[in-house]
Amino acid sequence: MQHNSRREVSGRVLPRSRPVTALLAAIGIGIAVAACGSSSSSSSPGSTVVASNASARTSATGGVATATAALKTYQAAPTRINITTPLKSAPPPGKTVVVLGTPQPQNVQIQQTVAQLAHLAHWNYSVASYDPADPATFNSAIQTALTKHANYIVEAGIPVTPAILQQVEHAGAKLAVTAVYPIAVKPPVIVNTSADNSTQGNLMADYFVSDSNGKGNAVIEHVPGYAILDGFTNAFTARVKALCPGCTTTTTNVTLPQLAAGQLVPTVISALKRNPSANYVVFDDGPFATGMTSALAAAGLSKIKVIGEAADPAGLAALRTGTEAAWTGYSSPYATLQVVDAMFRDAEGLPVPQAQEGVQQTQLLTKANVGSITDWNYPTNALQQFKALWKISGQ
Repeated sequence: MQHNSRREVSGRVLPRSRPVTALLAAIGIGIAVAACGSSSSSSSPGSTVVASNASARTSATGGVATATAALKTYQAAPTRINITTPLKSAPPPGKTVVVLGTPQPQNVQIQQTVAQLAHLAHWNYSVASYDPADPATFNSAIQTALTKHANYIVEAGIPVTPAILQQVEHAGAKLAVTAVYPIAVKPPVIVNTSADNSTQGNLMADYFVSDSNGKGNAVIEHVPGYAILDGFTNAFTARVKALCPGCTTTTTNVTLPQLAAGQLVPTVISALKRNPSANYVVFDDGPFATGMTSALAAAGLSKIKVIGEAADPAGLAALRTGTEAAWTGYSSPYATLQVVDAMFRDAEGLPVPQAQEGVQQTQLLTKANVGSITDWNYPTNALQQFKALWKISGQ
């Protein structure tokens, strides 16, 4: 993605140019269930009323203090991967892994990483391609993977039906997925390495409460068709409600057809115009903010602060110039390494890290600490740390 004055990009918007980074890696615009309705509102009780008694003022002050303290944990980029248990030995050779592939840049990155590591482990590797806009081709890709006698199928973003799960399990294959929701991590699914969206929602809520000194009014952009993003928006609104009686949040839903037609930014601008007191706009995925800064300027809304989940390269550049205020970090390459780690461990009969050990870490990114990075991929030597656990070498 090229950066000019701000993310001016023609054509489609790709989810998580933090490749899948991050959210959503290979999600196709036309395949997820579209949301109903274009906007909804969920404001904190009492959020439009100024606190007038001592207890309310004390509560507001305590919420700001709590939020400010919580931010300190996320100032520095992580340097160590969460997973620490080594394999018993190098992964057993001869397994077959098939990636369900699309031409989207995030998915291509997954393909390249899995191919590289499959080669080092002496596994067979191939791609079964599909068109994200055509559900029938996704089903065909699953069948192709099974005819290749895949031990493991890697899939990113597309919801998997119970019928497909049954087919995969009956064929003796296993699914290693990233950014898929809803899906249970139980046979045949061995892992789902998506972002910890609730943590990132809480983190951005803490920033909003702290930065606004308990008086923020936020319009939240949300694409419900990507159900995995609910974790961020739900956590954000719940955290703000718990900490900030003087804050207001309003959610503006954008349907998948609107997103595909390039109407996300105009929809959000319209919501901001309907809410003249708004001073923040919150994005549930970094690439969705493409064109937002220039649109705010054109609408005379330049004082509104842009914040959100999963900075992409344009968002990082905007932090440096001060045209955007805060983002969380997300690394799609790390998510892919987690997918590979899960397959290697499963092949050895070891438990696959879930819970805290299997969760990707994040960072609060602002102008103060963004530095010169053009993409957020931390720890910077994650591949080397994983390879040490896997007992494999080579490039």
